[in-house]
Amino acid sequence: MKDELSAEQQQCLLSHLQFTAKHFQAFRGNFEKLVELVRYSVGEAAPDANAIGDFLRLEETQKTLELSYETALWRSADHNKSWRLICLAIKADPEVAKRRLARRPPSTESCSFCWQNETGFTEFVLQPEKDIYGNAIPGVYLHRQCSRPWKLMRDLVARAQTTTKENLL
Repeated sequence: MKDELSAEQQQCLLSHLQFTAKHFQAFRGNFEKLVELVRYSVGEAAPDANAIGDFLRLEETQKTLELSYETALWRSADHNKSWRLICLAIKADPEVAKRRLARRPPSTESCSFCWQNETGFTEFVLQPEKDIYGNAIPGVYLHRQCSRPWKLMRDLVARAQTTTKENLL
């Protein structure tokens, strides 16, 4: 079987990657397991594992997932070189976003959005969230990929609070 994927197969894989990310919310594991999960999701029509692997490693694929499918995929900086598949979708309910923003991960070496631990690599992988003045917010560290949905949740909560105040006046 050839290693080149058709446009239809690529769209199918992107959709199944999004589905897999939503199912797990935050997957961390080896690359072979990730490919196996995607092949299982696609079913009998799944392309060859090598073709899927090549497709997932492309930077273009990872950017497309992040920008169009609310899904982040990247190779971690940890010793095992594990892969991350993170669902970046957020709920549109301000109360849900407020509760999620208030929860803190189990350690300061974890991303505040996906809670993936980055022990030993925190300063290389996680960035502190910054306020509008550029000052770091204590205790909130995020992967580059997780910072956008985190900011969207913050903005959602802020808009809801502003709307509530305006309705009270």
